[in-house]
Amino acid sequence: MLSPHLSRFAAEVIGTFFLVVAALLSPPGLTFALVGATLLVMVVVLGPISGAHLNPAVTAGLVAARQVPWRLGLLYVLAQVIGAFLALGFGAVIGRDLPVPEPQANALWFELLGTALLVFTVTRVVLSSPPPAASALAIGVALMVGIAVAGPSSGGVLNPAIAMVLLTGNLLQGSVGLGLGYVLAPLIAGAAVGWVATTLVAANAVSDADPERVRAPN
Repeated sequence: MLSPHLSRFAAEVIGTFFLVVAALLSPPGLTFALVGATLLVMVVVLGPISGAHLNPAVTAGLVAARQVPWRLGLLYVLAQVIGAFLALGFGAVIGRDLPVPEPQANALWFELLGTALLVFTVTRVVLSSPPPAASALAIGVALMVGIAVAGPSSGGVLNPAIAMVLLTGNLLQGSVGLGLGYVLAPLIAGAAVGWVATTLVAANAVSDADPERVRAPN
């Protein structure tokens, strides 16, 4: 029987593997839909085990929101990177040509925007605890929208683990600095948005406790 930490580690490896396989091998016009649908499924299947982060930016956001201890967060990031590289190896074994994003001048801004949408949704879901089906749907759709919005400018990577795979496989056009930006921009966006989501919850709790708070009429 696996220990809880090992179970979570394995779940993050497996889930990230399937997510990155979907990202790398989907037909270009369907990537946003298939990756979002894959995340939705993984949240349902693996959410009860690890929370199904499958993205270092999501983990950074939940660490910033104080929902995940930083040591466990590091374990998750390691698992996610391993899962992503296993997906890259799978693509090489089956001989599929992998997509090569062509970043525009504003690519990193769109990586920030798309990641912020995803991580804000995940963090609010975790903090508000809606029904599991609603949680999975919200997170999957958020990723679909993020990829669709960012895709024309950046390729819609929105995941530092996938960015590392693209860099290692020479699948990302542009300078090394731009490639590193694909790794760092989502991490920065994730941590910042996780903090903002937590701050909103704290501010709302103070407002609810305020006797002078103006309430909506019944």
